Amino acid sequence: MNSLRDRIASGAVTRGIWQNLPGPEAAELAAAAGFDWIVIDGEHGAWDPGCIRRRLIAAPDAVVRVPVNEAWILKQALDLGARTVLVPMVDDADAARKAVAACRYPPYGVRGMGAFVARAAMYGLDPGYVDRADADVSVWVQAESRAALVNLEAICAVPGVDCVFLGPADLAADMGLTTDDPALLAALTEAIARIAARGIAPGVFAANPDRWVAAGARVVSLGSDAMVLARGLKALL
Repeated sequence: MNSLRDRIASGAVTRGIWQNLPGPEAAELAAAAGFDWIVIDGEHGAWDPGCIRRRLIAAPDAVVRVPVNEAWILKQALDLGARTVLVPMVDDADAARKAVAACRYPPYGVRGMGAFVARAAMYGLDPGYVDRADADVSVWVQAESRAALVNLEAICAVPGVDCVFLGPADLAADMGLTTDDPALLAALTEAIARIAARGIAPGVFAANPDRWVAAGARVVSLGSDAMVLARGLKALL
């Protein structure tokens, strides 16, 4: 079962990291470091299904961020074995419904019936996969634009959305602000409260994690493995 989904549904605060570096070794190291979750980033990292498969073997409970909200991309992520997916640039309820539908088998969605040849069902050796997949798969959507903030309650109301994850960098760019502008920080604080009020887990990519946990965020990213490595290497000089 999807223990991460259950933990978030219980109200726990979870802390994770973006896993941008390619290769199973980096994913294995990130998973072993003790984070509550890691995100294999297929949006700002390479979307390479073969590499993502190897990374999911190294980190079986990893969240996979897809590059775009398209059914065939989400189908690939799920068939590779992802049980939690993160969908970027979800601006309204229709986009949220599209993402959820792509992660559900008919009659509740549009996911293709290919599990018998997919790693998710161990290539057919797990005949019960299709029966439990809809209940097991977790969908996180990203709200990272002014339009998404306007439509926040409607996005949260879509059945099957488990987390609404705020993207400060893209939101700041869309608002014409810097990421430390007080107006952006106020918008994020308000958005977290609005998401929580709908009974959905608020998430955020956080430069200051404690601030956002205090504001009510329950899915908090502490950074990126690529950034950590880059800064660590620079600090050696």
